[in-house]
Amino acid sequence: MEASMTKTAKYQQIVDWIQERLDSGELRSGDRLEPEKEIGARFGISRQTVRHALSLLAQEGVLETVHGSGSYVKDNKEQYQQKAVLSSTVTIISSYVDGYIFPRILRSMVETLERLGYGARIMFTGNQVETERRLLKRLIEEESRDPMIVEPVMSGLPNPNLKYYRELQQRGIPILFFHSFYPELNLPHVSMDDVEAGRIATEYLISQGHTRIAGVFKADDGQGKYRYKGYICALYRAEIAICEERICWIDTVEQKLLTREYERLLKRLRGCTACLCYNDEVAHSLTEICIKQGIRIPEDLSIISIDNSELAKLNPVPLTSMVHPMEVMGVRTAENLVHLIKDPEFNATYEFVPEIKIRSSVMPVTPETEDEAASAHLRKQI
Repeated sequence: MEASMTKTAKYQQIVDWIQERLDSGELRSGDRLEPEKEIGARFGISRQTVRHALSLLAQEGVLETVHGSGSYVKDNKEQYQQKAVLSSTVTIISSYVDGYIFPRILRSMVETLERLGYGARIMFTGNQVETERRLLKRLIEEESRDPMIVEPVMSGLPNPNLKYYRELQQRGIPILFFHSFYPELNLPHVSMDDVEAGRIATEYLISQGHTRIAGVFKADDGQGKYRYKGYICALYRAEIAICEERICWIDTVEQKLLTREYERLLKRLRGCTACLCYNDEVAHSLTEICIKQGIRIPEDLSIISIDNSELAKLNPVPLTSMVHPMEVMGVRTAENLVHLIKDPEFNATYEFVPEIKIRSSVMPVTPETEDEAASAHLRKQI
């Protein structure tokens, strides 16, 4: 009897909570309720109890459930259906149309969506916050019902556009981030495990005898911070001192100017025998700088990077690099979004654990040869 009363009290709490929000005007006709999992977590109860409460409200004509979309405050049928039904076209928002990663991700993403019965339209932000804002406001003003796949803009920095994502989420739009994510939003993402990428790359350098390891990371992308986290985790595990003076933080603009404004970078690498680069583009620029300064790769400086793009293969010294999933990421992102459309409770987050592709940009060292290489590197610094 006591257990039954407790259960009744719990589902009644949800009924009362929803009714209070209706009475106050917080919930209005056509509004979508929070997912069952979120409601359950809020009250500390099972999804079965949540469903029981929602079914009672549905029997009373207060709520209506749309399969694959969620529970809504009951509305005029025609208006309700217009709000609840999702489009069969997916809006994809990406930072760039070019580059060595995005064409391959986007192509496989679109092909997979088409195979699964969905069309796609692609928009580009140019990695600009204002462009992202304009695109999101446009979708809201159009009352778009397109499910969305989005690459965040400068995910390592505070973003003023999060409110638009929250509004779209409240409207019942499935949103799945790819390549990175906004940690402030409770939304799923498909990406590489960037912490593991940084850790595995650094541990490979350590396994080759390197202890004086520099790092070049992007500060305005979330991937840069997570790869840095993996880097310091590897050093910590190996009981190698973490020297912040060996870290060079750059942003998107500086990345394009590395070969021209290289003095700060070389000062950070002073005395190091190895360097972990944020990606293949940074590693390629560093290679060009070293060649011009008479620093030999890998004899004076070993370089390891992330992405394993064509650029890694074509670099003057072919780069040892962590493999980015690219096409596989596009496929998984599209498939997970479709799962999310069909089941809003589906856990669409997935992180790929990267593998390493070994080439000739890393040379093993002993403590003696590391000292010699570091001394040679010091002599060649500007």
